[in-house]
Amino acid sequence: TNFNDRVSKADEMFTNRKRNKTFDAIKKCLNEMSPGFERCVYCEDSKGDEIEHIYPKNLYPEKCFDWENYVYACGTCNSPKNNKFAIFRHDNGEYQEVNLQPISQSPIGEIVFINPRVDNPLDFSLLDLDDTFIFKISAPPNTREFYRADYTYNNVLRLNEQRPYLLNQRKNAYENYKSRLHRYIDKKNQGAEQPKLDRIIHNLKNEHHPTVWKEMQRQFEWGWLAKFDSELDELFQQSPEALTW
Repeated sequence: TNFNDRVSKADEMFTNRKRNKTFDAIKKCLNEMSPGFERCVYCEDSKGDEIEHIYPKNLYPEKCFDWENYVYACGTCNSPKNNKFAIFRHDNGEYQEVNLQPISQSPIGEIVFINPRVDNPLDFSLLDLDDTFIFKISAPPNTREFYRADYTYNNVLRLNEQRPYLLNQRKNAYENYKSRLHRYIDKKNQGAEQPKLDRIIHNLKNEHHPTVWKEMQRQFEWGWLAKFDSELDELFQQSPEALTW
């Protein structure tokens, strides 16, 4: 019944999870959910090989074995996140960090961190495909959506200028997606059979940084691509089916 005892027991059981064959199936499912081949669900770049608790198990031991609380993450994202967690205050609408100790129960309140199992990060941000490849907050300042995006992208996961190699990798992904789409259209125009086209589509869908692809689709539908990449805009016009991939 003691909260700290529950935390200790959850930690002990999770440490010994390798004895439970259920986790073989769990890891297989998490791998299939990864963005690309074994990629981290947060940065979409590094190898995702750690079972990450979105709600930290030291704050929410009751969620330690909750399937909806699992994603695959890399150590670079998982380590700094660790028990870093915040909830919105009820009195003024701003958020506050949750202190690990002293604590006698799981924190009650709406979480600030964007939960990729239930939230679409693109509802909170805009990826700058034209220049910086930085996630820019799309919500108005001093709103809950703004706080959530800023806290997630810049405070906890550090997905922007704090890790400049991610910006370069997103730019590379942009060019890779564009090349794959170009190849698909070339093969389609040459009369390639559907199995060959399906392989190209499959490989495109398994490219790293799928958020880049989703943003490419979205900005085409908004009519933005024509302003800075007319070639890509034309490719989407030639293959409207690509908007469903």
